[in-house]
Amino acid sequence: MQDEKLLKIEKNIWDDFIKKDTDNIGLYVGLSGLILFYDSLFEAYPIEEYENKLLEVIEKVNEVIETKQDSMTLCTGVAGYGLILLRLKNKSIDIDLEYFETIDQILIEEFELLCSNNGFDFMHEAIGISMYFIERYKISKDDKIAAILNTFAKDLIHKINVDFKNVLIKNDENRGDYYSLGLAHGVAGYLNFLLYFHKHFPTSDTEIKKALRTCREFLFSYKGFDDRSNQYYANVYSLTSKNFIPSRLSWCQGDLGVSNALYNTGVFLDDDSLINEAIELMNHSVSLDFKNSYINDFGFCHGSSGVLIQFYLAQKKYNIDYSQKIDYWFEILKEQTSNFEEYPWYSNREEKYFPEMNLLVGAVGLGLTLLTVEDKISTNWLEMFNLH
Repeated sequence: MQDEKLLKIEKNIWDDFIKKDTDNIGLYVGLSGLILFYDSLFEAYPIEEYENKLLEVIEKVNEVIETKQDSMTLCTGVAGYGLILLRLKNKSIDIDLEYFETIDQILIEEFELLCSNNGFDFMHEAIGISMYFIERYKISKDDKIAAILNTFAKDLIHKINVDFKNVLIKNDENRGDYYSLGLAHGVAGYLNFLLYFHKHFPTSDTEIKKALRTCREFLFSYKGFDDRSNQYYANVYSLTSKNFIPSRLSWCQGDLGVSNALYNTGVFLDDDSLINEAIELMNHSVSLDFKNSYINDFGFCHGSSGVLIQFYLAQKKYNIDYSQKIDYWFEILKEQTSNFEEYPWYSNREEKYFPEMNLLVGAVGLGLTLLTVEDKISTNWLEMFNLH
C-alpha cells in the first residue's frame, strides 16, 4: 500500500509539472530532479503510472535539450541530466551509447575551460560536471573518458597540493574575496569529492592522501565555535572583511556536512582522531533544535529535509542511535509543510515564502528524503549531493 503523504507530494509535483512549461533541465532545480524522483518512486512502488510519468519527463527534457543548452552544470544543466540518465534504476529504459557521446561533446569544452580558470565548484562548475564523466567511466571504462578524467584529476590534485587557497577562493560583490568551508561549495566538499573520485577512478594513493591532508589542515585552521550559530565551522570566511559568516544547520554548509567529510576522510586515512572529531560534531549537532538552527523552510539544501537525511545517514554510518532526533526533525517537516500538503520555500533575497517543487529546495527533495528514511530506497542518490 502506498504512503498517503507521498501520494500528496507526488500529486503536487505532477500538477506543477503539467502546469509549468519549464525549460530548466538541471538535476537540482530542474526537470532532471523529477526524473530522479519518478525513477525512485517506481523502484519503491512499481506502478505503471509512475513509469509513464518518468518517460514523459525524459521526453520533455529531450525536447528542451534539442533547442536549448545554455547551462552545462550539475545544478541547472546538461551534466545533471546526463548523470541522472546514467544512474537510472529502471533498466527497461534503453539509451544508446551515441546519445551519451553527444552529451560528452556538449560538456567537454565548458568542462576544460572551467578547470583552466580554477572553476571547481561542486554545484555550479567543474567538479559537478565531472560527476557525469565519473559515472560514464564507471559504466563504460571508455579510454576517451579515462583520458578526460585523468587530465582533470592531475590538474585538480596538483593545484590543491601547490596552492589550495587559489583553488578555493571566490568573489562576489557582497562578500568580496572569500572561502567556503561547507559541503556544497567549500573545503568539506573537496574532501568528500576526492574520496568519491578515488573510489571510482584509479589515482595515486600518495597524491590523494596529500590533497586530503591539505584540505583537512586548511579546514581545521578555520575551526572556531560561534555563539550565534552554535556551530564550529562557518559557512564562509570573507578575506575582504576578515569576518566569518555563520552557518545554519543544513546540507550545504555547517557542521553536519563537515562531520560526514571528516568521517569519510578518517576512515580512508585510518585516522581515529578524524573519526572522533566527526562523531563529536554530529553529537553536538544533535543538541541543536529548530529554534537555534536558523532554518527557515523544509528544503534539502538549507532546510529541515537536509538535516533529517544527514542524521539518518550518520546513524547508518557511525552506528550511533540518532532515532529520537530523526523523529524530531520528521515532526518539524510535518509542521512546516502542513502535514505534507504545502511546500513553502523561503527566499532570502525577497524575504518571503514561495511554493517550490524542485529537488534542491522543494517537494521533490522532500519526497526523496521520506522514501529514504522510510527505507523504501537506498541512500545512494545522496552521492549526487556529495554525501556518502
